[in-house]
Amino acid sequence: MPINTNLCENKFVKHKDKAIMLQATSIYTQGDGEKLDVKKMFDIMTDISKTSLKTLGSEIFNQITKSK
Repeated sequence: MPINTNLCENKFVKHKDKAIMLQATSIYTQGDGEKLDVKKMFDIMTDISKTSLKTLGSEIFNQITKSK
């Protein structure tokens, strides 16, 4: 998996009659062992938060609009 990439969106894999949800961990590093800049880390966490909320909102929308 790539580093310094937002991998927050879940991936679904179908196997026979089941759907399996895969979730990867997003790993961010500068590669030099130093702490990330506070502003840069804030921007990264904001992006991840927005992606999480978008994914959650999409799933909730799908559940409430699903035909029964």
